[in-house]
Amino acid sequence: MSNRVTSIILKEKQLGETIKATVKEEREIYVEGKRVPCRIFIASSALHPDFEIIVPNLRNSLRFEGRKEIELKEVKLVPSAKRNNIGTASRSLELQVLAKSLVVID
Repeated sequence: MSNRVTSIILKEKQLGETIKATVKEEREIYVEGKRVPCRIFIASSALHPDFEIIVPNLRNSLRFEGRKEIELKEVKLVPSAKRNNIGTASRSLELQVLAKSLVVID
């Protein structure tokens, strides 16, 4: 059994009070070994100037135009190792923000 971190649960305001986001794209990602369609957003807050939010299952988030204020439900950070093509053993670690659902605030 491995003892590596698979996800980090975030508290409600750890990403910031007000989060604004725009829709980047829709694509499939692997969640627990299964391909799942998801919507990806580019977001920013006062605490974190630029990050991506991934919301699995298209029904859990609305597609909208422009930049809107949003609220996230059940947010967690997931580490993702990427292999760089520069060297033979070079890798980078990226933290992805996954949310169970995304709600637009009017």
